[in-house]
Amino acid sequence: MTLESAIATYGYLAVALGVFVEGEAIVLTAGFLAHRGLLELHWVMMASIIGSILTYQFFFLLGRLKGRAVLENRPGWQPRVARIRSLLERHNMLIIFGYRGLFGLRAITPFALGMTGISHLRFTLLDLIPATVWGLGVSWAGFALGKGAEKLLENLEEYQYWLAGAALLVGLLIAGLYARHRMQL
Repeated sequence: MTLESAIATYGYLAVALGVFVEGEAIVLTAGFLAHRGLLELHWVMMASIIGSILTYQFFFLLGRLKGRAVLENRPGWQPRVARIRSLLERHNMLIIFGYRGLFGLRAITPFALGMTGISHLRFTLLDLIPATVWGLGVSWAGFALGKGAEKLLENLEEYQYWLAGAALLVGLLIAGLYARHRMQL
């Protein structure tokens, strides 16, 4: 089995499951692969939306069914859950619509929501909108990155020495700053 045939066979399933592990990176990559013709963009979008919904349903149900037990075993989550709970008291709908943009709180938010009195149906219905916006937007961004990379690669040969020189200068600058920092310690 070639890499291309593996992507064609398992790509959409990998996107849906990959959202659970690292959403943006997986979906951006899949959008890029859609631009390259290895996947279909509309199916990448659908897989990312489904993966997003399933991921956050899992965390919501984990909070609903095992929230207290999980918090006892993960004391590091307790301050974040407390913060989200206080925000939920004042901004219930706004939090549901916007938690995907709260990096560091994205998985813990539906978990905390599951520990509240919000109904599962209400959470699910309200979560469909941001899941769809996120899935469409990130998939399209990966597709657009593919277009940009293609244009860059068309002219890369013309600029390869300048790019190599810039990379060398940045590397030397970082090494120099690191050496200076080590001497000051």
